[in-house]
Amino acid sequence: MRHKKLLFCMILCLVIYFIYYFSATQKLIYLSLGDSLALGENAYGEVQYGYSDYVASYLERNDLLSFYTKDFAKSGARVEDVKDMILKNETIKIEKEQYVLKELLRRADLITLSIGANNVLSPFSSLQDYSFVDEEKVVQKIEDTVSSLDQLLTLIQKYTRGEIILLGYYNPFPEDAKLQRLFSYYENAYQTLAKKHKISYISLSALFKTHEDYLPNPFNIHPGSKGYSAISNQIIAHLEKSLLHAKNVS
Repeated sequence: MRHKKLLFCMILCLVIYFIYYFSATQKLIYLSLGDSLALGENAYGEVQYGYSDYVASYLERNDLLSFYTKDFAKSGARVEDVKDMILKNETIKIEKEQYVLKELLRRADLITLSIGANNVLSPFSSLQDYSFVDEEKVVQKIEDTVSSLDQLLTLIQKYTRGEIILLGYYNPFPEDAKLQRLFSYYENAYQTLAKKHKISYISLSALFKTHEDYLPNPFNIHPGSKGYSAISNQIIAHLEKSLLHAKNVS
């Protein structure tokens, strides 16, 4: 009887080990949501290799990627557009396979979200003299955007238990005290919202402030390949400390 108990304990330990091993090393489903940054639009208006592509390549090189798409990201998308896509349960087609958004959210291990700039930047994206920017109106736009983003994150979390990373925004405009204040306000609001939803937040403001070459076209606010690569490095560094660390990946 004693030997049977010992054998049972050994078998139980093996079962627990294999369950842990396979769950810890499973590959990831990665979904990139949001606007033109999530899509990878470059400084010359072309959709090319964006930060999510770099992240997906990193995961693939390390044999950690099961599925990846950025096909739900849209250039010009606002917070409300992403919310509508989920509510309508939009469908994409990849190599003859149909994928529906809600199901991908349910299965996703990793979601990166870049959204809100199109809600906020429109009042001064084409201005030459930033003294005409109405600071109070922009602050109100930021607050409205954060309120909408709050609803969007609640909706996303209704479907997913995966890691959500919210990306902040950099200031693509020339140095201006008023714009610096507005972007600081914008970033603080996003950080506060990320804490509320217990999701990860990655700031990009300092990264772009110290590297002018990340924005190679002075007439376009989108990053070049160096900028997108730098954003991806921030995401990867975060993943190595959180999601991948939990999966025993170095």
